[in-house]
Amino acid sequence: MKFYEMLVKSYDTIFPFQPDTFRFIREGLHAGDKVLDAACGTGTYTLPLQEEGILACGVDLEEAMIEEAEKKRQRLGIDGDFVVSNMLDIDLVSEGDLRRIFIIGNSLVHLHSLDEVRNFLASAYDLLAKEGDLLLQIINYDRILDQKITKLPDIRVPEAELLFLRRYQYDPAIHKVEFSTTLTLGTESRTSTVDLLPLRRAELEEALNECGFTEINVYGDFKKSPWTPNSMMLVMAARKLK
Repeated sequence: MKFYEMLVKSYDTIFPFQPDTFRFIREGLHAGDKVLDAACGTGTYTLPLQEEGILACGVDLEEAMIEEAEKKRQRLGIDGDFVVSNMLDIDLVSEGDLRRIFIIGNSLVHLHSLDEVRNFLASAYDLLAKEGDLLLQIINYDRILDQKITKLPDIRVPEAELLFLRRYQYDPAIHKVEFSTTLTLGTESRTSTVDLLPLRRAELEEALNECGFTEINVYGDFKKSPWTPNSMMLVMAARKLK
């Protein structure tokens, strides 16, 4: 089995539904609100929104993830959309007037440059209705870079015979982090490597301001704990007021 096939098969075990995350995403929404999940995976947080009558659309670059999300939606017997798309093309997926866009799971740093990040943020701004907001979550790269962190906590699920290892190696010459993941299921192991863009808090705040966002709140987790240089996460909520 290839790495990605193993990942899709185990995705919901590795990254299960987290109530704190959902509360953060769900806060202030009402049935009929239009929402876009810009990197939805298997629909872990899109589907519960759809179940509540929120008009949530899930987007992911990987077709296998969208196929799995669609299977789950059909099993639940609910209405909702899932679309295969690059996060840079969200303007082709949505007609706009969105109450909320969210992109979590360290997905934003898969973009290749700060210019691409700005392009995504600008598209998100254009698609949001007045008073709409953008929710972002990535790893706290201030911590990764300043403390020279080389790994994230291992994920072990003994009952599923699953081990998920995540290793970081920063290359200052290209300002990228080589992110290596090894997934073991039983006796089978596969490894994948991808370059990530290590966005610092200040860079992301500046990019949000440049794209027109105001009222930017910064947290260290989905419980809205204050962000510190030692926080594991960087979580942001930015509002469009014009």
